[in-house]
Amino acid sequence: MNEKAQELERLVEGIVTSYTELKKENEKLWNELNRAIEKISELEREKNHLESLLRNNEEIINKLVVRVKDLMRILEVSEHEES
Repeated sequence: MNEKAQELERLVEGIVTSYTELKKENEKLWNELNRAIEKISELEREKNHLESLLRNNEEIINKLVVRVKDLMRILEVSEHEES
């Protein structure tokens, strides 16, 4: 009977050891997941910022193109009047 108790004790110790190791691994994986989620959030914020800059720059470029075209028309009219 004593042998069976020792075997059961070894099994329980093995289960406790496995549980402890799995718990540590689980905590490690949760930490990695949380870091990955934070990195995704950071990259999403950066992407949104860059998209906003791109839209702003496109608007500025479009306004500049319109101004250049207007200036070219004025210069063309001025050249024709001088001719």
